[in-house]
Amino acid sequence: MKHKVERISKDLANRLSKWEQVDAITILESAEEDYISPYFFISLDVYYKGEIPDTETRRALFSDAGAFESSTYGKKDRFFIDDVPVRIEFKNLDRINTIIELTADNFGAFRASGTYMFFRLLTGKVLIQKNLWLDHIRKKLTQLPDDFWGMLATASLATMEHYLIDLQSASMENDNYFYTVSLSGFLKTLCSLVFIINHEFEPSRRNILEKLENLNTLPEHFMGRFQSLLQQDEEMTNERKSDVAELLAKSIIPFIKVDY
Repeated sequence: MKHKVERISKDLANRLSKWEQVDAITILESAEEDYISPYFFISLDVYYKGEIPDTETRRALFSDAGAFESSTYGKKDRFFIDDVPVRIEFKNLDRINTIIELTADNFGAFRASGTYMFFRLLTGKVLIQKNLWLDHIRKKLTQLPDDFWGMLATASLATMEHYLIDLQSASMENDNYFYTVSLSGFLKTLCSLVFIINHEFEPSRRNILEKLENLNTLPEHFMGRFQSLLQQDEEMTNERKSDVAELLAKSIIPFIKVDY
């Protein structure tokens, strides 16, 4: 199966590279999952300048694909080739160059998915590279200043505390829907904070738990408490989980430097 994945990935990359707008193409770690895993798919990031061809042109490029779909939000295509699921994301170089300048105005880009965009940039296996742009960006990502991590930590801490208050309020009101939404937001932001204090970029959320427990810096009892929030156990009531969430929040605050 590995050879089939390599063949399809290289073929798709070669097709896409014929467009002059395409600068680099990488493949992500999801292609290394076991083929029978529901997490398996070929994921390509296509870095481009200017404008990429429209949806119909891209559909024609993959005329041998099945179930072709294109996202109406953002530039994302997905389809099947030889029964192998494929996802392609098109990423504009100018936008990335702007974000990596790390001005305060750009920090909104990290609210939805944390630093995952940087993780993809840094770790994707290169299939096509037409110049040194990707090398230059990757070098910058390994030399980010402490100010970047400090600003990110401050913003993420405020968001985590917001979710914690919502979580506690929902628990007191026995509002299961709002409780679930708040717990999800709390866990996501808490994980972001742990990666931030380790100065590491967040992987895909499918791989967060595995990477989380292998980080160098973790508060005492962190993983045990974190795992308890994931349990579906009658003894772990919403109220008890709210108390554990508060302990987790308090445990991470000493690791956040305020003098960046």
